[in-house]
Amino acid sequence: MVRKKAFHIIEKKGSFTVEAACVMPIILLALMGSLYLCFFVHNRAWLTAAAYEAALTGSMEGVKRNGAVYETARMRCTELGNTGFFAVEDLSSAVNAGKKVQVSYQLHTITGYGGLHWSTKAAGQSMIIYPVKWIRTIKSAAEIVRGEE
Repeated sequence: MVRKKAFHIIEKKGSFTVEAACVMPIILLALMGSLYLCFFVHNRAWLTAAAYEAALTGSMEGVKRNGAVYETARMRCTELGNTGFFAVEDLSSAVNAGKKVQVSYQLHTITGYGGLHWSTKAAGQSMIIYPVKWIRTIKSAAEIVRGEE
């Protein structure tokens, strides 16, 4: 009877090891998937903010007398595109300047699952705003509203 009891205890310990070996790949897959998803979300948020910041920088340059809208937006776009990313490859950017300054990025976030890549695109745009003209328009609108009351 002592032998059966000892054998029974060993059987339970072995079954726990087998169960852990079967469940652990699923847990690791979920954990690594969440980690790569966090990288993807971070990169997309960073890209969107960088695109809008570069577009705004270019649009503010457009107010100056001989402002170089395209060159300023392109320089800021390149500067912001070189920092702050995790697990990234193939970063490309494009800048268009006219009445609006448009900046767009595209990149691939690397995943550890068989060489898969998540493609990310982000774009931002800003109209060239003339602050003096805008302030005068707002002031005249405020005067009209006050005059009607």
